[in-house]
Amino acid sequence: MRAPTGLVCLWALMLLQAQVDGSDGDAVFIREFTLSRRDDFPAENLHNGPGSHKHEDASSRTARSEEDRDTLWDAWGSWSECSRTCGGGASYSLRRCLSSKSCEGQNIKYRTCSNLDCPPDSGDFRAQQCSAHADVHYQGQYYEWLPVDNDPENPCALKCKAKGTGLVVELAPKVLDGTRCYTESLDMCISGACQIVGCDLQLGSTAKEDNCGICNGDGTSCRLVRGHFKTQHSTGKTEDTVIVIPYGSRHVRLILKGLDHLFLETKTLQGMKGELSLDASQQYHLENTTVEYQKLPDKEVLRITGPLGADFSVKVQYSSGADSVVQFIFYQPIIHRWKETDFYPCSVTCGGGYQLTSAECFDLRTYRVVVDQYCHYYPENIKPKPKLQECNMDPCPASDGYKQIMPYDLYHPLPRWESSPWTACSTSCDGGVQSRSVSCVEEDMQGTITPTEEWKCLYAPKTPILQPCNNFDCPTWLAQEWSQCTVTCGQGLRYRVVLCVDHRGLHAGGCNPTSKPHIKEDCLAAVPCYKPMEKLPVEAKPPWFRQAQELEAETTISEEPTFIPGPWGSCSRSCGAGTQWRTVKCQVLLPFSQTVADLPDDECEGPRPLESQPCYQTPCPGWKPGEERERDRARTPEKEVLHDWEYEGFTECSETCGGGMQEAVVICLNKQTQEVSDEGLCERTRRPPELVQACNIEPCPPRWDTGPWSSCSAICGVGLRTRAVKCILRLHHSNNTQMVQDEECNLPKPSLVQACNRFDCPPSWYPREWGQCSRSCGGGTKKREVLCKQRMADGSVLELPDTFCPTSSPPTLQPCGQTDCPPQWVPTDWSECSATCGEGTQRLLVVCQRLNKNGQYETLMPDACDSSPRPGTVRVCLLLPCKSFVKPVAVNPEPTILAQKKVYIQWRKGRKLHFVVGGYAYLLPWTSVVIRCPTRRFRKGHIRWLKDGKALVRPKRTLS
Repeated sequence: MRAPTGLVCLWALMLLQAQVDGSDGDAVFIREFTLSRRDDFPAENLHNGPGSHKHEDASSRTARSEEDRDTLWDAWGSWSECSRTCGGGASYSLRRCLSSKSCEGQNIKYRTCSNLDCPPDSGDFRAQQCSAHADVHYQGQYYEWLPVDNDPENPCALKCKAKGTGLVVELAPKVLDGTRCYTESLDMCISGACQIVGCDLQLGSTAKEDNCGICNGDGTSCRLVRGHFKTQHSTGKTEDTVIVIPYGSRHVRLILKGLDHLFLETKTLQGMKGELSLDASQQYHLENTTVEYQKLPDKEVLRITGPLGADFSVKVQYSSGADSVVQFIFYQPIIHRWKETDFYPCSVTCGGGYQLTSAECFDLRTYRVVVDQYCHYYPENIKPKPKLQECNMDPCPASDGYKQIMPYDLYHPLPRWESSPWTACSTSCDGGVQSRSVSCVEEDMQGTITPTEEWKCLYAPKTPILQPCNNFDCPTWLAQEWSQCTVTCGQGLRYRVVLCVDHRGLHAGGCNPTSKPHIKEDCLAAVPCYKPMEKLPVEAKPPWFRQAQELEAETTISEEPTFIPGPWGSCSRSCGAGTQWRTVKCQVLLPFSQTVADLPDDECEGPRPLESQPCYQTPCPGWKPGEERERDRARTPEKEVLHDWEYEGFTECSETCGGGMQEAVVICLNKQTQEVSDEGLCERTRRPPELVQACNIEPCPPRWDTGPWSSCSAICGVGLRTRAVKCILRLHHSNNTQMVQDEECNLPKPSLVQACNRFDCPPSWYPREWGQCSRSCGGGTKKREVLCKQRMADGSVLELPDTFCPTSSPPTLQPCGQTDCPPQWVPTDWSECSATCGEGTQRLLVVCQRLNKNGQYETLMPDACDSSPRPGTVRVCLLLPCKSFVKPVAVNPEPTILAQKKVYIQWRKGRKLHFVVGGYAYLLPWTSVVIRCPTRRFRKGHIRWLKDGKALVRPKRTLS
């Protein structure tokens, strides 16, 4: 009998049967074990039926619970062996019904077990069950069976596929307990049914992993990174780095829109590098990470569920054509966390002091303390405040009269926050702020206050440095009701009173005169002066001219690209039918920097909101409707009609100045109700002719003319764009303009500069200027410093560790001085002295050499060094005197001062205190001190005393 590859003997699936008593006869419970050899089981287990099964030992059962005592169930039996040794299996427990009647509930319960991961070479559990049938005949031949995963109809059936064929067979009605229902799920099959398993590996649990991969986590162990990158073909590069996604990141999604091409580079924690070319749409495996790549005609999509097994550098390879845009989003683990330290030593040894804790930045991957800059990089990381506690509260010994202060802290009592007075309010009304400076200070025993490190005061809340002020409304203009129109028909004027009122409702000053509402305006009486009173029309506007100021649902900026409409502008005409406009932009909110970035319109999905809509203010004055129809009616008597055409004023002038045109507005009017009707109800043959008149013929004043914005000076990290703004004057009766002085334009001059691309740049290298060359000739080097920095959306630059920058650092050394040095005399060693004692001479050998551009010395002919002075070649040498004996002189040891490094604080008055040189003392006023200078083997009269670095005039041993 042949066996498939990887199996050395015949395996069979064994079913053990357990018998328990029930009211309706014997109930058989089937337990499933892992794959076992047939010859491992005793013969009696293979032949005995359910009736021959031995009953479970009563000692193996647990004591009956209170719940079991209230029911008719016996206690639960002990847990069975696990169905698997690794990878997650199932174990069961049984109980008996003690009544002759049926018991409510289940007589079997399950739990998970052996949840440790299997070794990498153990293979898939479902695949093992399929391969166990490789040596069993199926339809007269042997097959090598492969698992069929993720069956939507029955995921717990053992369906296998014959290798090399399309044959799919259900080899068993159910898989072994502990087999996963689906490849990407923790749910497992138990007794042929798929049971829910949470991320805590418990049956029936609904626990889920958060976006950081933490079971039942709150999402605080990672951060969402989202942004976009635009290629720059104009730089001449062939490739560029889009983003470096750190080790352990999850849920990576990246889309490239354009003709450029993506590829990946990796770097493990051990420094091993790898590269992956993405050629076709398929799944790739790199550094224990599955990469799903999809290539479409106009874009490329990259998805990685994670966690990433290395640092992934996503790069783009440039091709011909327009620039591409890459959008990316992923969850980055926060690998650096603050870790609270133990308490520092107490500030004093007795008498009551304090001790504080601090915090260190901890690398969760290497379990080492790193510099604080790593933790400051994550905005989510908040450094814990120091804790403070009292210590060494025992009183100091009465015999000492002092207490010793620890060397690192000579101050007492506790540090505290000290604040300066508040500044004046930033505004006089409408809510301003005032500030003050707050610093951490310490006070010594003499009452001297000095600044200290801020962390020493963080045990207490820091006093606020800002507070609101003048939180009341500024004076505003209050307009009263309009008066009646000065005329009863036609066009007239109306007036109103406008007052400046403060927040108390009192008449006051301080209002902006430029924003004062006008106190008079034109008005049009509803009664035309030319029309009889019995035929007065009701003022109405046609529906196609009504102003469409609808309240639109406010669209907020989100992390998804969205069309954001601006507010509607004013109507293009002050009377009659016109048009109003607004801006519509495709924008996205960048979560890390909380700034808004403008995107091309094709980045936003859905319909683009309208940029214009019709509007209608009031009928235009100046036309007397009805006169033409009265003349026509006088000439040609016609039958009475219900609907007829009427003139209703003029449209707004086409120009605000310099001469424009306006047309008469014609409406279809119901003669009985005097309401505007649909134009189809009026006879077209009776429509009055179009009338046009000139308007706004006065010359135009100078106005500001703005040019287009330039391209942004930076692609990220806030740049600037500029435009030309000039004051122009339109020539009368002409479309030509001429440039005039800026002072002639009244309105404020539009801005010449505008910020753009306000979002964080990816970390990159910033090289500094090259230093001086180490040699002026003969081949030297010059150095420079290269720093890893990140330009933020607010314009600031954050200096980061080198590991945050994606690529290798630019060179820090560069060759220079690549020229030959001029020849010069180079001395060699001196010869030995001509005498063995006393005075003699030495000779020096010199050669002519040159340092070439490669940094190597070349020996030349002596003639090449004629232009440089030749050094002296003879010198005198002095040796020991000849035939003389020098008697050794005894050297006295240097005197030493036996100082004592102690710190004393005097707590009570004393007549005289004795101290030894070398310590510090804090004394009460008018205390006598005896200072002793302890020396050995030194005469006391030769001791000199210094005070503040100066010698005392009359040295004394007693100082007061």
